[in-house]
Amino acid sequence: MRTRHFAGRYSRAIVVALGFIGGGFAQADPAGAQSAQQLKWCNGDGHPTPDLSIDGCTALIRSGKYSGRNLAIAYTNRGSSYDDKRDEDRAIADHDSAIRIDPKLDLAFNNRANAYGRKGETDRAIADYDEAIRLNPKFSLAYNNRGNKYRDKRDYVRAISDYDEAIRINPGFADAYNNRGIAYDSMGNADRALADYTSAVRLNPKFALAYNNRGLEYREKREFDAAIADFSTAIAIDSRYANAYRNRGNAYVKMDEYDRALPDLTTALAINARDPETLAGRGIAYQKIGDYDSAIADFDSVIALEPHNIAAFTSRGYAHFYRGDFVDAVADLSHVVGTDLDTYPNLFRFLALSRAGQTASDLEPAARRLNSRNWPYAVFELYLGRRDPAATLAAAQQPEQRCEAQFYVGEWQLLQGDRAAARQRFEEAVGICPKAFIEYAAAQAELRRLGP
Repeated sequence: MRTRHFAGRYSRAIVVALGFIGGGFAQADPAGAQSAQQLKWCNGDGHPTPDLSIDGCTALIRSGKYSGRNLAIAYTNRGSSYDDKRDEDRAIADHDSAIRIDPKLDLAFNNRANAYGRKGETDRAIADYDEAIRLNPKFSLAYNNRGNKYRDKRDYVRAISDYDEAIRINPGFADAYNNRGIAYDSMGNADRALADYTSAVRLNPKFALAYNNRGLEYREKREFDAAIADFSTAIAIDSRYANAYRNRGNAYVKMDEYDRALPDLTTALAINARDPETLAGRGIAYQKIGDYDSAIADFDSVIALEPHNIAAFTSRGYAHFYRGDFVDAVADLSHVVGTDLDTYPNLFRFLALSRAGQTASDLEPAARRLNSRNWPYAVFELYLGRRDPAATLAAAQQPEQRCEAQFYVGEWQLLQGDRAAARQRFEEAVGICPKAFIEYAAAQAELRRLGP
């Protein structure tokens, strides 16, 4: 069975609309110069920090020199800066003030929707985007942002409709192309997703996020050279882009290039030490080179972060099996039994129990959930005593099935005490199994335990 790696698509943070406040400050004196600087900060000129933006807007609000729309813009710009600091309650309070002052200020509704969205209040966010669009039917940012919320609700048809409209209004809107690509990918339309990511990077050659997403698309299509090129471009644009390092590292894992995978995954963790996907990917890479201690340590970290991560328990269980820690393997794989992913973990748990000298688990319930005409039902029948090794080998019709059959028959022979026959099967498995298969690593581990 092939080990699997998962990666999500990434959208840029919801676009904040900044209003621009009229000036009017004379700069001949220091006070005027200071006021002009505060205006620039509040307007977002020069990309100030959120704290500087808040200071600038607060000064303008308190100055008493602004009223009407300009004052409302100062409030909503300050609210957006609070939102950047993840202080959504203050953000919403400021957007409320802006709307009270100017109920027709479309950007205040857009920005309040952003804050509601970050609080997880998706329906309230959509209602505010609706109002922003009603007030300004050409508000492409609001269409894009509402599309993101529909996408969060898995309403991909509506999401794509909104991205379509954002692009129709603003054909150069790279974010909308990237986000529509994510929606298409979620619907299983990889070709249209790829086309949208390509449009996004054509419009914005510095769009690291879109390069990363296109790289993921290429990786899923097993076009690894193209995937690595895109991840590398994303990293060249943003040397602190942890996800791009992670995704390139996992692409190298799929290519069996573990010496290139491990530095990327380690770099990603130096940037973000608490990313379960990166820890899991590095654990798999360590596992593939036989460094089971390091692999188990990484899976330990994943489980500490996500105590119900079934994939991490499965991978750690396999690593314990490879290392010969059969009792620990049983404990980990027991977390998987009874889930939709328990077919192969059930087999390894049965083997680990047997190797640990404990009463083997009853495979009958798991076997009943399988179609008797499908692989690996024959392996379950072998271990249940209803099929002999020859019949099990004969049931494997595809190359990958024949690889697995060699391993599982070898394990059966080892349990019968026929070490010579088991060695032959394990050697055959190592010779024909893809390196990504758990049976390949397990057969290697068994050969090491059998010795020369």
